[in-house]
Amino acid sequence: MRSALASLLTIFVLATVWWVGTPLPAAVDDVWTEVTPGVWRCRGTVAGYAMVEGDAAMLIGAGRGMDLAALRSRGIKHIEGCLLTHHHRDSTALARQFVAAGIPVRASKGSAEWLTPDGVKQFWQTSLPIVPPTREPALRDRSLGIFAYLMHSEGIAGIDCSLVDGETINWRNWRIEVIGTPGHSRDHVAYAAKKGGQGAPILFCGDAFATAGKMWTPYTLDWDHWNDNGTKAAAESLRKIAASKPSFLCPEHALVLAGADSIIAALNMTATRLDSAGFLKSFERFTKERLGGPPTYAFLAKDQVATAGEKPWTKLSDHLYLSGNTYVLASQDKGLLVVDPYGPQLAEQIATLQRTEKLGPVEVVLISHAHNDHYTGAFLLPERNKWEVWTLDAVARPVANPFSVCAPYVDTRALEVNRILRDGETVSWHEYRFRVGHFPGQTLFTMGLQTTIDGKNCYFTADNFFHADQFSGSGGWSGRNRAWPQLYGRSAQQVLDAAPDWVLAEHGGAFVFSAEDFRRRVEWCRETARAMDDLSPTAHHRHDWSPTRLTVEPMLQRPTAERTLQAELILENTLPHPVSLHLELEDRLLLSPFKVDLTVNGGETLRHPLKLSVTQELPAGRHVFSFAVRDGDKEDPADLFFVVETSAN
Repeated sequence: MRSALASLLTIFVLATVWWVGTPLPAAVDDVWTEVTPGVWRCRGTVAGYAMVEGDAAMLIGAGRGMDLAALRSRGIKHIEGCLLTHHHRDSTALARQFVAAGIPVRASKGSAEWLTPDGVKQFWQTSLPIVPPTREPALRDRSLGIFAYLMHSEGIAGIDCSLVDGETINWRNWRIEVIGTPGHSRDHVAYAAKKGGQGAPILFCGDAFATAGKMWTPYTLDWDHWNDNGTKAAAESLRKIAASKPSFLCPEHALVLAGADSIIAALNMTATRLDSAGFLKSFERFTKERLGGPPTYAFLAKDQVATAGEKPWTKLSDHLYLSGNTYVLASQDKGLLVVDPYGPQLAEQIATLQRTEKLGPVEVVLISHAHNDHYTGAFLLPERNKWEVWTLDAVARPVANPFSVCAPYVDTRALEVNRILRDGETVSWHEYRFRVGHFPGQTLFTMGLQTTIDGKNCYFTADNFFHADQFSGSGGWSGRNRAWPQLYGRSAQQVLDAAPDWVLAEHGGAFVFSAEDFRRRVEWCRETARAMDDLSPTAHHRHDWSPTRLTVEPMLQRPTAERTLQAELILENTLPHPVSLHLELEDRLLLSPFKVDLTVNGGETLRHPLKLSVTQELPAGRHVFSFAVRDGDKEDPADLFFVVETSAN
């Protein structure tokens, strides 16, 4: 991102554009191709476009393939502006250099939050907060809780972020309408251009559309981990584009489409698939509207539903208590085991429970999953040296080292884990025996527990499963949370096979088990997986719906005294065939140059050592660094970055 303009402007992407149903005219050179008179496309993905009149051009996009030297070689003497469709760093890779070269760069008003220096700085400070040890963090002081993707490490000064939906830009003989098209990102816009203001528009759609039925980086549709706001917005945007009846549709990561009828059919097909995936975000809709006749089952403590520990304890059985997210289990000799201690009032709540029920001390704290609204109370419980924290190894990773992995909603403070549990292990505490299992669903970092309490077969299910009337019946799924429907379905099947009496869901949602209900959940996951595959360019959603297929671990690095970093590049390939990638560190001025070619076999995970040197110019503080990743002649959509924290010494 700070590399010299000359080197970045000569990054070429090897691809050839074909129109749908129409042969491509011969190109004057092999970099820029004429789409239609007055519109040229720069080869490759991310593809860029130029509206041309005389010896002047207006650029659409600022991807790596935008070779301005080649444009000038074709007689263009004046580049009079650049219009960005959205903030993602692959689509805006050269925006900083354009601004420095004096080219006016414009973006939507919504892009200010994601592109300007102040906006980007605020994003990273909020996503990776530093909380002073003297202050008790608020619930929102947690990492990567903002569902935004492919962010620059630093904002770009000088971009005019003021364009709004419906605005008209008059450039020479072109009339360009700004069309708000949120979905792929919240700030996404498209541009409908008419030469002379007449005829059907040429539509520059950015990443709002890729190919018929497919969405580029579908994980960016997740605006949150549980709702369908992103898919719904994307579908509405495609129908909005279709209503303009464009003659050409010009995407950034796919081929140009020609002909209004073909374009409209492709847009509507994709919108329909988005509708289907969005509908399936909700188990409640699936069981009530798709299947119909949902089974009836009951809450165990309806007064606790959707509470956060502010209500008095509900006694579910002789030895089991519930308040909000927290369960307390008492042994026969009065010792206490706490499942998911949450809330600033928890210590007082437990003291009240001990006093009123004549119970003994806390002995064990179990953490079900790595979202901090399920374990912040542990930092406030007294006598830390007298009780232990137990959790699954997968959960312990982010809980004990919050910035070791890229995961949302993790507390900024490390919680010491005293006992690491393993998948399939059975552990004992007093008279109770707990069957421990990896229990992915709402997040990959989740533990399930099965035990018998007061004669009831109980399954602690964390935030994976709720009564259908609560939180849409699930904790949601998203790539950022590493939550995918096959894994959700596997956990649902575990509960179905166990056939417990009680499902001890969190957020006060304990309910009576229904086999039919969980059969429907397994079916819901299968249907969701198919809908996500349909939208995925590779037809494998575990690949395309994962921003963390490539990660650096630990995510946050602290240089040694010799100013070196040692970490691992982790490549998870869920495709059935090998993948070969070229990775190059984008910022070379503050870290030693790094580039590597890696191949990982289908269904395997590769761990590659990463060793870098930090220059003396890197000031104290936290700094984000990202990679450019290519899959052959294409941009790879993984959101790969890491953080370096340096001290003043």
